[in-house]
Order: sequence, then structure tokens, then C-alpha cells
Amino acid sequence: MPQRVWHLAVAGYLYLAAMGAGAFIVAVVLDWFGLRLAAIYVSPIGGWEWDWSEALVLWGPLLAAVGASFLLLHLGRNWFLFPTAWRNLRSSWLARGFVILSTFIVVGMMLAVAAVFLPHWLNRLPVLWRVAQAAGLVLAVGTAVYTSVLLTSKKYFPAWTEPVVPFLFLAFSLSTGVGGLVVGAAAYRALAADPSSADAIVSALETAMLALVVVEAALLVLYVRHLRGGKPEAQLSATMLLSGSWSPAFWAGIVGGALVLPLVLGVFDLAVGSDLLPAYLLPVAAAVGLLVGGFLLRLGILAVGVREAPPLYKLSRWRAEHSAEPNTPPRLAGRQEQ
Repeated sequence: MPQRVWHLAVAGYLYLAAMGAGAFIVAVVLDWFGLRLAAIYVSPIGGWEWDWSEALVLWGPLLAAVGASFLLLHLGRNWFLFPTAWRNLRSSWLARGFVILSTFIVVGMMLAVAAVFLPHWLNRLPVLWRVAQAAGLVLAVGTAVYTSVLLTSKKYFPAWTEPVVPFLFLAFSLSTGVGGLVVGAAAYRALAADPSSADAIVSALETAMLALVVVEAALLVLYVRHLRGGKPEAQLSATMLLSGSWSPAFWAGIVGGALVLPLVLGVFDLAVGSDLLPAYLLPVAAAVGLLVGGFLLRLGILAVGVREAPPLYKLSRWRAEHSAEPNTPPRLAGRQEQ
């Protein structure tokens, strides 16, 4: 039977944390390549200038914090077990990951606050700012990797422990981060007096999106093939995805929304473009499909997880079935007759 414990809350936690980490990774890499939004300065308090353009780029840690709240919602009354788990980091992937995620949220939020509220100070300390970005980048990569490997730590779920799952989730972490940044760039275009700085960023993000979609499609095909050729529980998971209860979400949401739609719209926009459509309409539509499909992927793989019987359970069941066989040793048979 499919598991009924890890569903919407856990999927929301993994999705938002991974997307936030992916968006932060891409935002830092873009900044290192000189692709950044032109500053939007406001001075609500005296002459203190704030740069609100950074808020449209460095929102990843905040989104990861929202995702962490879904984990607490899932734990419910068991939230108090975290101190116990932290004392056993070697045996708990959930605890290790939450420590990594919490550190990323704190460091990432500090960087975002500094970029928004202290822009001129950062311009005076470029080396220190690069070191701080590198530290945040390492934590973001750790968060993205953790959200990708968490499921593989759960034994006896073939749909979760497939070797390709971490790579598939990691690719979607980056692509959903790219999609979120495209939406942020579109918001910048609507707010800024001169939105031209967003054009180069959106073009780079579209290129990255296309490359990631191709990688994701290959990984998804590999994942389904492994399931179909695996254990009976894995084959049942594949059936649920391809033709069972999850097939509409798989074909329309994951394949159509997260793969086909971004690929078609991205290629058309980069190769042909259209002056008749509003600016960024095609990239934003592709990003929305990717964001929806990325969530459905996490939720779907959780939902089709079918638990196989542990080896000790299989052994005890075999012994129970064969305990009443006619070939029972004579000594035991005599005791049964008495």
C-alpha cells in the first residue's frame, strides 16, 4: 500500500526549502558574473537609502524559512523531539538537514538584509561581501543537496531510494529557483523606471532553464525506467505515476507543465521572440509551469512511495507459514499431540 504519512506538508517543506536554496545559488552566481538588477533606491528614513532591487533577487532564504514552518506543521506535537534529534546527528538525516537549513536561513537572511538596507557599505567592502556570499552559497548548496537526499535515507521505499532521485530533485531545485528569479525580474520590470538591466538576466535565466529542463527530462525518463524494471513495489509506483491515480498530475503537471511548456516557450522566445506579446510573458509563463510542475514532482514521488516488507518481517512470515507443515520434526509433533 502507498504510504500515508509524508504528504502535503513534507512536500511543501522540501519544495520551498529546495527552491529557496536554488534561487540563492543562481542569484549569487549571476552576481559573480556581473548580471545584477540596477539599484532602486528609496529613502523612507532621512537620507538612509535602501536598495529594493535586491529584495527581488535574494528572497531565497525567506522562502526556505517558510518551508521550514511546514516541517514543524508536519511534526505537530512532536516538535519537541528536535533537541533529541540534534544530539544524534550521525543517525538522523532529518536533524542534520534541519541544522544545515537553519544555518542557511540565518546567514542568507543576514546577507539579504545587508544587501537591501546597507548597499553603500557593501560597495566599500567588496572582498568581505564576496566572502560572505561564498559562505551563503556553500550553505545553500548543502540545503539543496539535503532536500535531494532526504528521501533516500528512508529504507524499504523503492520509489524513494532510487539512485537517480537525488539528482532529479537537485536539478528541480535549481530550475524552480531559476523560475522564481524570472518572476522576480518581471516584477522588477513593472516597478523600475529603467528595467533594461533585467533583460540580460532574463535571457541568461531562460538559457539556464532550457538546459535544466533537458537534464530533468533525461533524469525523469531514467527514474521511470528504473521503477518499471525494479521490485514489485517499484513497479506499482511506476504504474501509479504513468496510468494510475497520479497519471493526470504526472502527464499534465510534471511532463507538460515542468518540461514541455518551458522547453517550447523558451526555445520560441530565444529563437523567434514576439514584439506583439507583453514583455516577459513567455518566460514568466514557462516559469509558472516549471514552478507548479516542480511541486507536483515532489508531492507525486512522495505519494507513490510503496513500502516493501523488511527482511526480518519476511523471515518471520515465512517461518509462520511453514511452522504447520507436515514435515514437522517427530519430537515437536509428539508434543503437539500431547
